[in-house]
Amino acid sequence: MLPEAFITHISRGRVRIKIPSRKGDRVFFSALKDKLPATSEIPGIQRIEMNPTTGSVLIVHDLDFKGHDLTIFSGHLEQMGLFKLKPNDTPGTPVSQNIARTFKGINQQITDFTSGEIDLQSLVLLGLLGLGLYQFSRGQFMIPAISAFWYAATLLKEGEILKEEGEILKEFRKDQPAQKSDHI
Repeated sequence: MLPEAFITHISRGRVRIKIPSRKGDRVFFSALKDKLPATSEIPGIQRIEMNPTTGSVLIVHDLDFKGHDLTIFSGHLEQMGLFKLKPNDTPGTPVSQNIARTFKGINQQITDFTSGEIDLQSLVLLGLLGLGLYQFSRGQFMIPAISAFWYAATLLKEGEILKEEGEILKEFRKDQPAQKSDHI
């Protein structure tokens, strides 16, 4: 019976496959390396790396491993008697999406709780202002250099936006007809 394998990560040019039942099995991965044809024999496959410690196979490629190519490659691996690639029941979600989803949920809860008066951004602003006042009251006037650079960059960016808005308003005012004054 062939060991079951699961795709744990797919990104452009890379696929990581885990074979949990063979984790730590150096003999299996050595045999797998011998059985796999040279990468030059598989069109689109550039490199295949194996890690017996983690029980994984990394495939570096230039294929569309989200569709047709994956089905063909999976069938090829099974026909060669290497392992059976099974669909992953719990597809992975990028960490950034999980974090964004969490903060969106928190933002919605805060907005609902305050009847739209405060959102997460406003709450963080108030918290940072409070923290600043607290530090100021303790005699801590200086901030870390990275914070100073960050604040300076933010102010610079906002200054550029305000400058652009001011220029737009100037142009807008020029285009408006002069209004007569009622004062004599």
